[in-house]
Amino acid sequence: MYFLAFRQSIGYSYLWERPSLLSCLSARARTIRARRARIFGPMDRSARNWRLVPADERGIDAEESAADPFSPGLDFLSSVHVVRVRLDDTLADPIELLDDEERVRAARFVFDRDRRRFINAHAWVRVALGRCVGRAPESLRFASGGRGKPRLVGPGIDLRFNLSHAGERALIAITSGREVGVDIEKERPIEVFELARRFFSPPESSELQNIAASDQIPAFFRCWTRKEAFIKALGDGLAFPLDGFAVSLGNDGSSQLLRACSSAPDALQQWRVVSLPTEAGYVAAVAARAGDWRVVRWNATTRDV
Repeated sequence: MYFLAFRQSIGYSYLWERPSLLSCLSARARTIRARRARIFGPMDRSARNWRLVPADERGIDAEESAADPFSPGLDFLSSVHVVRVRLDDTLADPIELLDDEERVRAARFVFDRDRRRFINAHAWVRVALGRCVGRAPESLRFASGGRGKPRLVGPGIDLRFNLSHAGERALIAITSGREVGVDIEKERPIEVFELARRFFSPPESSELQNIAASDQIPAFFRCWTRKEAFIKALGDGLAFPLDGFAVSLGNDGSSQLLRACSSAPDALQQWRVVSLPTEAGYVAAVAARAGDWRVVRWNATTRDV
């Protein structure tokens, strides 16, 4: 049940909870911040060394301009902006950007590596969204929108966003006026046909069996990321069956949403699913309401600029 557990733990990471130990951890966090300020002085938030730069077709940094181009002036209505993050490229004091609820969730992780990845991923979400609306990352507030998906709270704000992470990589999809979902997976050896029988539709499983052995694992993850991105855009979570609709497995740029299901009979006309260029060893896709939108890709960096 590895992949089912994965969907539950990663795919829908912004479901809000309010555990009873929140107040205790909030007080502890305030104490730590006060102690740090006494020893090192107040933290200069403006000195955080991060930047969002355009990515070229290979997914690496394109030539940078003197000014940071990721700003509130970006076109979010006709574009889906996808920010690629290295979770091992750590922001300065990333936990300082999170709210009390996010810190409580971070504290639940058993392994330090998973806690670090969660903190960095959610800090980068705040950095990217803060840049979009011209506000400090730590000042952002979220509320649960339709079907449990989070929304950014504030006057005149209509940004839709989604987060996915795998290993030391994360993707943040941001747009306006349409729901969006994104998924990234790290390729690894798996029982391809067993998992396909359990989670894929019959046409997808049949297509996978006819693919050359050398491409079966990449094809599996192309299918998986396209399906997950679509489900996350819908916001239906585990209530939407993975085998209830079909996507393509190919890598030729053809239509990637092939068959709808009873839960979303108009999906073929209303949604687009697009694979994203990634570095070797990773596979990713983004889905959003149909329309004349394009994907604009960015890389998050903490390098000196």
